[in-house]
Amino acid sequence: MSDLSALLTETTRPTVVRDLAELVDTTASSQSGLTGMAIKSALGAVRKAQPDAVAKGIDRFLPEIVRELTPYWEAYSPEQSAGFGNYLASREEDVTSSILKLGDAFADRGPAPVQKVYRSLRDKASSIVAPALPQLGDIVERHAR
Repeated sequence: MSDLSALLTETTRPTVVRDLAELVDTTASSQSGLTGMAIKSALGAVRKAQPDAVAKGIDRFLPEIVRELTPYWEAYSPEQSAGFGNYLASREEDVTSSILKLGDAFADRGPAPVQKVYRSLRDKASSIVAPALPQLGDIVERHAR
């Protein structure tokens, strides 16, 4: 099995970034209620200022995303799991915690408005991230092979 550094190659990285940005869009658009409104408003404001901000952020943090997911990838056995997405979902608490660490670091380095919105949503972040784990894993597996 390949290692996840394949996601960082010059030929693969742009496609991985695009697919992850689409996952962010899909996940954000599926949110409802006040949380959904806050997320959609924040993404709208960010995109108004910089249309490709989500993709640029993902591209910037992709090496860290790969580093966080590598231990799960190394423990994953395709023969014993129904895909890397399901494998991540079966370890929801640990994987979500790893991803939220990245979100925390990203927000801490971002502009004040991003930090403010992130902090307001942080307590609900795991309930937003966890349902997207199967899709995240599927994207990773598709590009790592």
